[in-house]
Amino acid sequence: MQARGRAVAVLMPNHFDANLFRILRDCIIGGGGTILIVGFKEGEPLTDSERKEVFTIDIATEDLGLGDYDALVILDSSTPEEIKASKINLDLVLRSYEHQKVLGAVDRGVELLVAALGDLLGGREVTGPAESRIDLEATGSIYIGKSVVVDKYLITARTANDAEQFCQVLLDMLQTIGGIAA
Repeated sequence: MQARGRAVAVLMPNHFDANLFRILRDCIIGGGGTILIVGFKEGEPLTDSERKEVFTIDIATEDLGLGDYDALVILDSSTPEEIKASKINLDLVLRSYEHQKVLGAVDRGVELLVAALGDLLGGREVTGPAESRIDLEATGSIYIGKSVVVDKYLITARTANDAEQFCQVLLDMLQTIGGIAA
């Protein structure tokens, strides 16, 4: 199994894309890994963008330690401003990047990468939705118009429609890097 013993922390805001989350969850669990839903407050419910599904936060962002996860994935949301406005979320993304954790973002989740990393994305190859291209390029990153782009430990996906391909790349990367390390 590609992700056996690997933990993927998924930073989820309210009004997330439920289909995207299900694809990611099923892929990671199917690969033998575990999912940690990360958000503002442990035990707090999160509702999908259509207000049909509810998931519960497993661990608060501020309580997530580097040794708790192998990869951090930022999901698309209909309200990315909520998650970008949180210094705790920005710090988590920056800390993950600095410690070379696998860091992934899907669709408008790339906007949190821009907010948290800014110029650190300079020279890095990324993708994202068309409406995020200008913001990505403003950081000095190189926008590639592909479904999924990998640059070292950074994985970006253009849209939620690319979730399956994104997850397969994530699983391959998790298999390559080994287990949880701080």
